[in-house]
Amino acid sequence: MMPVIRISDAAFTNLKHIATWLEADTPSQTIDRLVQNEMERLGLERDGESEAENGAGEDILIFEKAPGLSFTRILSAAIDNGPPIKTNWAGLLLEVVRKVHAKGITKERLIRELQVPAKVSKYEQHGFKYYPSLGISIQGQSASDVWKEVDRLAKKHGIPVDLEFQWRDNEKAQHPNRTARIRAGL
Repeated sequence: MMPVIRISDAAFTNLKHIATWLEADTPSQTIDRLVQNEMERLGLERDGESEAENGAGEDILIFEKAPGLSFTRILSAAIDNGPPIKTNWAGLLLEVVRKVHAKGITKERLIRELQVPAKVSKYEQHGFKYYPSLGISIQGQSASDVWKEVDRLAKKHGIPVDLEFQWRDNEKAQHPNRTARIRAGL
């Protein structure tokens, strides 16, 4: 059984504000992150700390809204209830764009619909890549921008996307070495 603590209303309000900055979903996550940050700052470790206790092997984090996606890699993506595929961020956007195109949308309309830079022609400068199967060129995007566009297209066109990803081992990553899941279009 987990211990129960009581805090004042003022402390709880402050905890909610801090949760926003830490991008935590629950009060428990907020407290865990605050304690872990302070332990690291002070150079402290719990006696007998095991891999399971310090974060390795933890459950997959589930997000309703996109967390910080810098320093991440996609582990798998299931698009339109298909089998999971191994892809990268650019490939994820491309697969969703293909699904939208397969709904009978012309490439001209598709270009107008996209909220990332795209052209109805072969154009391979300034970060654009041409996709012959679609007849369009799309400019490369950050992971966060890819997810925003995937989420928007998935909701608008009813294309379910189930994404599992991992933050890399980088101190600037939001949750280094952790695995997470996010969904769109459901």
